[in-house]
Amino acid sequence: MLAGFMKYQGEPRSVLVTGGSGFIGKRLVPILLSLNHRVTLLSRNVPRDAQCFGDAVQFVTDLSAIETAARFEVIINLAGEPLAGQRWTAQRKTRFLQSRLAVTAALCQLIERLERKPDVLINGSAIGFYGPQGSEPLDEAGAAVPSFSHELCRQWEEAALKAERLGVRVCLLRIGIVLGRDGGPLAELRRPFDCGVAMQIADGRQWMSWIHLDDVVAIILYVMRNRAISGAVNTVAPHPVSNAEFANALSAYLRTYAKVRVPAWLLRLVVGEMADEVLVTGQRVIPAKLQGAGFEFMHPSLPLALEDLVGPPIS
Repeated sequence: MLAGFMKYQGEPRSVLVTGGSGFIGKRLVPILLSLNHRVTLLSRNVPRDAQCFGDAVQFVTDLSAIETAARFEVIINLAGEPLAGQRWTAQRKTRFLQSRLAVTAALCQLIERLERKPDVLINGSAIGFYGPQGSEPLDEAGAAVPSFSHELCRQWEEAALKAERLGVRVCLLRIGIVLGRDGGPLAELRRPFDCGVAMQIADGRQWMSWIHLDDVVAIILYVMRNRAISGAVNTVAPHPVSNAEFANALSAYLRTYAKVRVPAWLLRLVVGEMADEVLVTGQRVIPAKLQGAGFEFMHPSLPLALEDLVGPPIS
């Protein structure tokens, strides 16, 4: 389980994590602890998180309560209300933005107060930064299409970059579709397949820039120590696939008896704006910065990821 992460073993560091109870955080925090890092978690529900992570984690309920003499070499900010699940009403979009900006602003205020600044702030973002795109490959310098998802990520990244003025290296993880066990996008994507139906969305040509959850964690561990990496970091696997390719690949691991194509108009009717920004369109994102730095993915191809997460191909 932890063998793939042992190469990131090094001198233990003091790490402050926000969003630790989320899909990525629940995998990240135990691995940080296994590598002997000292973890402090910002928590809104300490009894729940203590039950999840045990007494090896220190908890704080308010960043303003942290003393100026406290020392954190690494801050990892993954806080933010999930975008999936319901229609993007004006009220929900405001919550999406405020849940990210409020915590990030509080972190920058904390950094300003600390007598010793952290080495790095690793801040969440998403490939939604690029907005709905076509088939053009996008590295970290790729042009963005105006949209709500772009504006959300842009403001979140700008809020985090304020830490650079305080002498802190900032890494902005533009995270793709994270595939993992026990929830996350894969649980939703495989639901019809588990019922024997291979589902394709619209024409199936939209790109899906996916990544295995363990590679997200490995990237976080990698950029913690690689001081040559800063700014935007496309946190995706090196081989994105179209939605049709994804459906065909998943069909090799889950037995299906019928194929269904869900039309774009129906998705727009059901989920509204989210259909055009997330489901019917996509982004063909390339992890150029990570590849240039020599990062090695544990699950570089979709078949390798699905075999690990779903099981062996059906005969």
